[in-house]
Amino acid sequence: MLDLSITKRFPRFELNVQLKLGREVLALLGENGSGKTTALKAIAGLVTPDEGYIRIGNTLAFHSELGINLPPQRRSVGFVFQELALFPHLNVYENIAFGLKVRGYSKAKVNEEVEAMMHTLGLAELRSHMPSELSGGQKQRVALARALVVKPKLLLMDEPFSALDQRTKQEVREEVRNILETFQVPAIIVTHDYEDAAILADRVCVLSNGRVKSSDSPSAAMPALLGMMYSLS
Repeated sequence: MLDLSITKRFPRFELNVQLKLGREVLALLGENGSGKTTALKAIAGLVTPDEGYIRIGNTLAFHSELGINLPPQRRSVGFVFQELALFPHLNVYENIAFGLKVRGYSKAKVNEEVEAMMHTLGLAELRSHMPSELSGGQKQRVALARALVVKPKLLLMDEPFSALDQRTKQEVREEVRNILETFQVPAIIVTHDYEDAAILADRVCVLSNGRVKSSDSPSAAMPALLGMMYSLS
């Protein structure tokens, strides 16, 4: 579902990542500044690599030599931002509907898809609520609903639990796991928390200094994670 090999150069940092993803949930772990979010944004089309290619499903989304660089709305990717990025002036229904409207869906189709998504994620009773009226877990569900309602080939989540307290984080992790199992959409979750990977991921890639250092199951990746944490202490 995803095949990429990209390089992105910055004045003091170079991201050089090769990655393949099937029908699975991948956790991309690493310390702050390792390039996790940059890699995610490159896949989504929010950052343009200097070299390489990105293939999402059967779509070649980026290829430096061929001059291909599809805009985000043509990449069939759902993105849940770290800060969730819900529109504060739109209610729950309108937030979820936003991506469908941008893509030119008819009013009837928008309503059909949004109603179905709200029912699936238990948001129907919150349809008229504004983001400021929602709990952290409810906001997370709305952000997921907005990303999933466009039926993406790939779901990207950037530090999805970082703003939550520990108790809420544990509850929302379980909710997200159930949602991912329900929709069976390939996903990449960027995090620096091993518990996120242990609960949600089928596979873990450890990113350090802009490069993938290991790729394995959450349990098998633990030694590499401990080594990384020890080197930072």
